[in-house]
Amino acid sequence: MSEMPEIVTRRTIGIRDIPRVLVAPRQVFARVEDVRAWAWPLLILLTIVTLIGYATVETGLIDREVDSAVRNNLAEIDRTQRDVVERSALRDLYDQAYKQGEFKKLLQRIGVIVAEPVQALAVALLVAAVLYGVTALTGRKAEWHTLLTICVLAGFIDALRLLLILVLQLCYRTLDVDTSPALLLPWLPGGLGGNATQRAATMSLLSALDPFRVWYWTVVIVGLAASAQLPGWRAWLTCGLCWLAGAGGRSALGVLPTMMGSGGATPG
Repeated sequence: MSEMPEIVTRRTIGIRDIPRVLVAPRQVFARVEDVRAWAWPLLILLTIVTLIGYATVETGLIDREVDSAVRNNLAEIDRTQRDVVERSALRDLYDQAYKQGEFKKLLQRIGVIVAEPVQALAVALLVAAVLYGVTALTGRKAEWHTLLTICVLAGFIDALRLLLILVLQLCYRTLDVDTSPALLLPWLPGGLGGNATQRAATMSLLSALDPFRVWYWTVVIVGLAASAQLPGWRAWLTCGLCWLAGAGGRSALGVLPTMMGSGGATPG
């Protein structure tokens, strides 16, 4: 009797590989194929990020910190305006401070529940699109599903960062926590020095040294090499430039509020 040939089926990446990609990305991405393996992991990623944002709102820390800022604002109004303006105008200033506080609460709630998942989706799509273009320019066959799978699975590292931030917020009862070296600079001797704009730019640039962001790009580089999409120095160069672009964007966003605030001030 002739032996039947053994048929070996190759299992592609799935949901069960999400935890494994954090510790052994090369083994996971060695099995990646140009199929829609990113669909369910992307849905899970967006769900996790949304739940973390919802949990942040439910802690009450947003309301607590905004209310504290409103009380400080009211105290400043009492100190500077009580003997200057009429009582009706003073009530208007109080009402304006309360309304600004409620609006700020709404914006922060939308930020953690809606903006964070949108950002996670945008980062995965944008990075995959950039890698697709660079891979195509090198003359290799760019596989969109492969690259998007790599970016989606690497996105769980940022979800882990958000989870750690939530834990730190609960431990220290404040929203002012971070996982980058920028958090330590105000406690160093001499602080950051310079004006507010320079300090904001320095803090934003140092946020690029966040271990989770470095971990993210390392996993992406490993995925590009294991999938043979963009191996060697091209992967390092492309991801390095993307990392620098992200640092520059965060620096610009960090400097913009201080520049707008200083622009509205009148010289004394």
